[in-house]
Amino acid sequence: MKETISLSVIFPCFNEEKSIVKNIYSVGKFLKSRFQKFEIIAVNNGSTDNTLQELKKSQILKNISVRIIHQKHNEGKGFAVKEGIINSKNEIVMFLDADLAIPIEELPKFVAEIKKGNDIVIASRFVGKIKILKPILWYRNIMERIFRILRMVIINNFEIHDTQCGFKVFKREAALRIFSLLTVKRFSFDAEVMFLAKKMELAIKELPITLQNPRESHIRIIADSWNMFWDLFKIRINDWRGKYKI
Repeated sequence: MKETISLSVIFPCFNEEKSIVKNIYSVGKFLKSRFQKFEIIAVNNGSTDNTLQELKKSQILKNISVRIIHQKHNEGKGFAVKEGIINSKNEIVMFLDADLAIPIEELPKFVAEIKKGNDIVIASRFVGKIKILKPILWYRNIMERIFRILRMVIINNFEIHDTQCGFKVFKREAALRIFSLLTVKRFSFDAEVMFLAKKMELAIKELPITLQNPRESHIRIIADSWNMFWDLFKIRINDWRGKYKI
């Protein structure tokens, strides 16, 4: 029996020409088999390759509807996700990485937790038993572990074990509350999302997942490490200044 609850899926895309049509089709096919009502929103975040043209191809996939939001300039993943969520229509809204590092087949257990009353359900590499199909690139592993420690200390967020997995599911009203206050546009936006969720006292659940880490990455080791570090301080400064009106 298909889920009667409606779902919006956000694909933030940057230079994904090689795989985006295949991945959207894979997600759409799965959703069609499980949900009576769903939408896919692809946000082209200033791609410099043929991602936009490939997304337009995805619009004519058999029986799968795709809405495209085109941003001429790259404003960061956080900005792209925010645009997708603001333009979503359904009861549950989620975003996932365009490379499907976490397979869409993980979704049913996340929806089940939303139906139990949780406001947000997030993928985590640090709770329960995860299944790793492809190991993480060594430098990303180092970056992520350092960022995790800094994030916990700088913004005092010890309760959430893993903010950075790109597979998060929200009740739409919770997502709109959070993303309306979002200030971080790039990779640290996930940390701000969870910081705001904690301040709002929303019900959050972390779930272990299957992980198939991609061999390619858009992360720039030096530049993005510095940006992520500074963004954590930006979140703390915003809070001190009372910028988050909750």
